[in-house]
Amino acid sequence: MIPRIHKRGQRTLGLLHYLYGPGKFEEHTDPHLVASWDHNAPDPGREENATLKQLQRLLDQPIENLEASERPRKHVWHLSVRNAAEDRVLTDEEWGDIARGMVAAAGVDDPEQGGAGCRWVAVRHAEDHIHIVATLVREDGYIPRLHNDAVRVQNRARTLEAELGLRRLNQGDGTAARRPTSAERHKARRRGRERTAREELREAVRGAVAGAWG
Repeated sequence: MIPRIHKRGQRTLGLLHYLYGPGKFEEHTDPHLVASWDHNAPDPGREENATLKQLQRLLDQPIENLEASERPRKHVWHLSVRNAAEDRVLTDEEWGDIARGMVAAAGVDDPEQGGAGCRWVAVRHAEDHIHIVATLVREDGYIPRLHNDAVRVQNRARTLEAELGLRRLNQGDGTAARRPTSAERHKARRRGRERTAREELREAVRGAVAGAWG
């Protein structure tokens, strides 16, 4: 399991449009929520009358309650969590539990801290990963600093791998080859190929190295 914290942004609505949209190569399928801060957020992917704008306004409401001078310049926190290709396909309920564990570990919304945390949603548009979008202003106006959030979500991932029977990665392991993305796999299927361009290149390099040393 690979959690990745993306650069913070300013436009909640823009990110939601991407997550609920078709993707760069039309690889997004059935985008929908698997979890949210209040268990009751509107889901534009599954609810006929729900809209992205409605969801964005709810997420950003704590920011609107602040004076303009007090608002953080980049308030959108974005985490993607991806499983290995050989892992089993998780259910929406399992991904929802993963999302809740990740936002708690990062300090975005930890029930054990008491009080209302930041507002967030978890969107699934593929079998192997989810995206978590959070607004980094709590209900009481406090702006969390989230020190070492990247380390904490990695630690949580190692625990989840053991609990869910997923491929186990070493702590801090950055040596593994990057696995193909959903977009790359979709592109390969459209071209009638079993492997992505990245995988074919990797095999070609390995073959060349083996030949050089053979």
